Amino acid sequence: MGEAWTVNDERKKAAYIAHVNELFAEHKYLTFPAPRIGADRSLDQNALFHVWLTEFCCHLARCHKSQVTEGMLEGIKLTMKGLFYRETDFSWMLLSVECPLTGNTKRGFTSSKSWKRGEMFLFLDWLQNFAATKGCILESKGEFAKLKRDQNK
Repeated sequence: MGEAWTVNDERKKAAYIAHVNELFAEHKYLTFPAPRIGADRSLDQNALFHVWLTEFCCHLARCHKSQVTEGMLEGIKLTMKGLFYRETDFSWMLLSVECPLTGNTKRGFTSSKSWKRGEMFLFLDWLQNFAATKGCILESKGEFAKLKRDQNK
């Protein structure tokens, strides 16, 4: 099987356990993300934002998601925030970064965690469309998809 496992019967559970045992025997140290529970688990908008950035990064760099570095993610995040701000001029995107030691200030972008639901929706909608212009289709289910369906009713 591939990187993602769906365990929904005893046979698949046994195969997954055997796979984990093989990995542990070879590497002796494993870290697994929290499991997705249920058939239609929802991604909140901020989680989707980071998933999409990773997918878009993979598309642009023509690499596997395991090859995406923290620096690549930060780079695409800053670039997308900058492009979005230049197109929309939304003031909620801006942050004045100040250093109390030096007194230096510069303009930065707010954290996506601080964005309101509607603000994040606007950004995700823009990101999905922008990525499509670069040949990358970003799909979703969960909170963003529900909001988008509700908006189109």
